[in-house]
Amino acid sequence: MSALAPQGIAYLSAVLRQNGFVVDIFDTTFYTSDLTSDTNNEKVYLSIVRPFNWDEKGITPQPGDMLYDFAQKIEEFQPDLLAISVVESTWCIADIMLQNLPRRIRTIVGGVFPTYAPEIVIAHPNVDYLCRGEGELALLSLCTALADGKDTTALPNVWAKIDGTVHRNPLGSTLTLDDLPLPDWSLFEEKSLYRPMQGHVYKTIGVETQRGCPYKCTYCNSPANNELYRNQKVGAFYRKKSIARIAQELSRVVDMYSPELIYFVVDTFLAMSDRELAEFSEMYQDFKIPFWMNTRAETMTPWRAEQLEKMNCLRVNIGIEHGNDAYRNKMLLRTVSSERMLEAFQACSGRSFVCVANSIIGFPDETRDLVFDTIEFNRRLPRDIEASGAFIFTPFHGTHLREVAVARGYLDPATICASNVTRGSLLHMPTLSPEELLGLCRVFSFYVKMEKERWPEIRLAESNTAEGERKFKELRDEFVERYRNSTINPKEATGVYTSLE
Repeated sequence: MSALAPQGIAYLSAVLRQNGFVVDIFDTTFYTSDLTSDTNNEKVYLSIVRPFNWDEKGITPQPGDMLYDFAQKIEEFQPDLLAISVVESTWCIADIMLQNLPRRIRTIVGGVFPTYAPEIVIAHPNVDYLCRGEGELALLSLCTALADGKDTTALPNVWAKIDGTVHRNPLGSTLTLDDLPLPDWSLFEEKSLYRPMQGHVYKTIGVETQRGCPYKCTYCNSPANNELYRNQKVGAFYRKKSIARIAQELSRVVDMYSPELIYFVVDTFLAMSDRELAEFSEMYQDFKIPFWMNTRAETMTPWRAEQLEKMNCLRVNIGIEHGNDAYRNKMLLRTVSSERMLEAFQACSGRSFVCVANSIIGFPDETRDLVFDTIEFNRRLPRDIEASGAFIFTPFHGTHLREVAVARGYLDPATICASNVTRGSLLHMPTLSPEELLGLCRVFSFYVKMEKERWPEIRLAESNTAEGERKFKELRDEFVERYRNSTINPKEATGVYTSLE
């Protein structure tokens, strides 16, 4: 379920190996079973992303039974500590793996889910430790203490469960990103470095330029990181690497791994001044490796889009999230206006890179009319902006909108978000049912790109019936032929915003 081999794990391995610890990995990425989901192919089915073929790089699903192979790995490697990294939607997989340990091993679980749902994680009978917040120094301090036979109950960022007693420790000071060792990508199998993007499979390396995000979106848990670290007075969570350090990291990955694509692991890549971007652009033009990045409309201008072209950008994702100004400002705390967002997408129109508009539906109190405000906004974008597909809001722990959903009775507070963002809503609202949201998600692309006189038949494809499925497949095939298999001339796509009506 990961977009790329996790850079966080590459950092953890580098820190541990630098200090003499022996490290190995069990990677679940390419296993296919009831425990895992093929998120990429689900997005292809819903026309959110372009079709791709793993065979392009000779990659096949991992054969065998994941839990059996996991047990075999433990018996072969004989670990003293098992460290599991999870997000909320993969906790269910970690839970099953922990239950099926072939023998009792000390364990630690880290990641965003243990940070914001620590009581759930530490209550697992086979979890001994968990890490809240950053893990590089925390995991090193735990491994060092275990190796030296020292007390592990007072380590910063670490909760320890010893003889049934949980020791809940506060966070330690943030580290300087430039002080981290270079990520250890050698830990991963060669095929684990390959990921799909824009219909092709690339050898992809993640590069972190910043950690955290300066914005306060209520559907995201990045603001909670800022608040957590600020409240405990341990330093700012949002911080940046120096350009010199980024250049050093890029040189290393080019020399050792020859990446075909760089995936900038940053919430808002262009959250930098023009001076910083000019310096970054000049540095990156020495590499010119195609790259993906995510940013916000407020950070995009024609000059910045020009810099991305000079750097050989492949794809830019910009979040719309919602098309209604009042709802977007009040509920999502995104104060950017629709006109400013249109200017940002216009700046990206006709460029050498692909620009994608991201939308989310199914927020608390959303109605069908509000969903269509988002559809109508997408229809105003330049024709060459890929504005197809929407994700369904997921109320992850650590997000403000989860608290809103629980307070309004739309969500059981015990809910763990194990389903992914294309499978339906976890909220039970009087304004939009989970079934209606799933139907809207299925056909969102069609409403955005096809003529309005087609809307009645598109609505037929929303229904989860034999007739609805037949109509969906018919429209999807037409959509792929018209909008996926054809290329719009960027020169023809520039100019005034189009409505597609």
